[in-house]
Amino acid sequence: MMQGTAWRAPGRVLALSAGLCALAVLIVLWLALDAPQLGFRLRALADVNSAGLRIESVEPTGPARELPVGGTLLALRADNGARVELVAEDIIEESDFLSSYEGIAAFMQRQTQLRQLLEQPVLTAEVRAPNGQLQDYLLQPQLRRLSHLPSSFWIQIFVGAAAFLIGAWVFALRRGEWGARLLALTGCSILLFSFAASVYSSRELAIYGTEHRVLSALNHIGALSFGAAMIALFLMYPRPLLRPRPLLLLPTIFGIWLVADIARWVPDPATGNQLPTLLQMIGILLCIALQWWATRRDPRGRAALRWLGLSVGLGAGAFVAVVIAPVLFGDLPPLPQGIAFVFFLLIHSGVALGVSRYRLFELDEWAFRLLYYSGAVLLLFGVDATLIYALHLDPGASLGLAALAILLGWIPLRERLWGWAVARRRMSEDEMFRSVVDVAFAAQPQEREALWRSLLTRLFDPLELVPDGVPLQEPQLAEDGLELRLPAVAGATALIVRNPWAGRGLFGPAQLALARQLTNFMGWIEQSRSAYDRGAGEERRRIAADLHDDVCARLMTSLHRDGLEETRSTLREVLADIRTVASGLVGERRMLSSVGADLRHETGQRLDAAGIDFEWDHSGLNESRLEYFVYRALVACHREAISNVIRHSKATQVRVHLKRTDKELELSVEDNGVGLSGVGTVRPRGNGLNNLERRARSVGGEAHYESPQTGTRIRIVLPLEARKP
Repeated sequence: MMQGTAWRAPGRVLALSAGLCALAVLIVLWLALDAPQLGFRLRALADVNSAGLRIESVEPTGPARELPVGGTLLALRADNGARVELVAEDIIEESDFLSSYEGIAAFMQRQTQLRQLLEQPVLTAEVRAPNGQLQDYLLQPQLRRLSHLPSSFWIQIFVGAAAFLIGAWVFALRRGEWGARLLALTGCSILLFSFAASVYSSRELAIYGTEHRVLSALNHIGALSFGAAMIALFLMYPRPLLRPRPLLLLPTIFGIWLVADIARWVPDPATGNQLPTLLQMIGILLCIALQWWATRRDPRGRAALRWLGLSVGLGAGAFVAVVIAPVLFGDLPPLPQGIAFVFFLLIHSGVALGVSRYRLFELDEWAFRLLYYSGAVLLLFGVDATLIYALHLDPGASLGLAALAILLGWIPLRERLWGWAVARRRMSEDEMFRSVVDVAFAAQPQEREALWRSLLTRLFDPLELVPDGVPLQEPQLAEDGLELRLPAVAGATALIVRNPWAGRGLFGPAQLALARQLTNFMGWIEQSRSAYDRGAGEERRRIAADLHDDVCARLMTSLHRDGLEETRSTLREVLADIRTVASGLVGERRMLSSVGADLRHETGQRLDAAGIDFEWDHSGLNESRLEYFVYRALVACHREAISNVIRHSKATQVRVHLKRTDKELELSVEDNGVGLSGVGTVRPRGNGLNNLERRARSVGGEAHYESPQTGTRIRIVLPLEARKP
């Protein structure tokens, strides 16, 4: 089973298609290079009824290099006596532009005569010079080279090959769908009519009439097949409007019309070729209108149809306007047919994007941009023509005024049109900001989730908001824009937002960008909230530790003391600690000078009771304020240092020095007691000094202990602002 279907794999289909396309290109190149060339470019005279063709340019190294540019080539003759006078129809790009089948037959006959002349080794060119003098020039036809092929030839080859390969690509990916099959058929049709036309429309002067007629018939087959396939495509896509079998009526009807044109059973070439093309265009537009009604409740189908219809409307409409309509009214097209084939590539590419559903959620924006700029161009030409014909202005002045009018009117209108057609945001920026803040700072997770869902509903008006079991890092579009998948934010689980705008639209890049902004903003707020909660929790833990370690410990100690005075002293310290903790709870910052004064008073009372002389120096303190944790650490460290002096030092004198630098506080407590064990800077092991060191580190400070020859010096350095150690 795998071997029987291996050739149908996408890679194989594309490789086979590329090979067939390359073979077709080689055949067309062989046909285009088969005719000899003379190395000039001719143009019809202003009076098309006059004999001869104007010599527009000559190749510097070509056979016709001596012909006078600007002169008139009247005829070509050979040594065997054959002679053909040149007329304007000889260089017409498309024989169907002629008004009658008799004229086409005469044109084909003259093409054969000219082609036979080009096979002669030497030709004589009868030329009327710009000064009116008649003169003969000998020409030796040479083989045509790739460099001789005009740009219109390569444009048609590119259009045909690109359309064919695009159709093959979509068919390879979605060959089970009718839309992809019919798109592949339109690609084959474009290749057929553009490759066939590239040979006869890019000829220098002539190819055999029979060859010309066969290529012209292939061009007609491709053109009518394209139109029939496009009608069938819009009958089956985005939604099938009928069963596939009735589609056979389309090739039947246009096949009969094609046979009537080739057999010349219709009155004239315009009826046989241009009229069915125009009717096909009308049929395509009618099918688009039917599909528009059928997809009114299908956002994906409507988005694809919007792009399909716009591509076909602009591309086919432009081709009909510049090629088909002028011929129907008896005039020549203003744009070369080879260049006008680019419109078909526009059609085919747009249809391919719609059928393949490639980035379907962006098609609204692409369609808007294409329609907007096309409208600007049409409006420019319309205003320009109105100024010329209504006000009789000079063309240069009218074009400048028209461009100014577009600049001042149409371009500013773009933002309003964009908001109406694409953006669809229903909330103002400040309202949305307030809603996001409300979500982020709601007290309970359930409340945050409810507010988050409410915000999404107000923004996108979805039919569904359901949990998503797949975790995401950032928002994503899914199901061709029917779904917007959001990561978990605001305490809510990941969500799938489905069918926006009550099922009447698709999510696009604008909505995806908005969702990313919202989730990023929510993430930032959540991080800030978490950091705030962590900080508040840490503060609560520190205050609880202060109450437990200091206040409760001192109260427990006072319960076991016998002396009333000692108990009172302990209670005074406890009250001081409670005041300090209370100040921290309300966020009060204390003056550094006030903290120093309280410490001096408390220290003096304690040392006097212990019979120790006391010297205090706090010069240089200013009126700066300390946050709770800094002055709490300072008080605790100082008390612990004084307690160690009283309990263990056997000192008779203590000196305390408190000073402030730009960023730090430094407290020094020095006694004349027995000192610490060891010499120099040491690491203490007692519980009291360990507690002191822990207090200093809790706010990012340091504690140093020195034991000189006599006594001990404790130096504590604390930051003015508490920081994590």
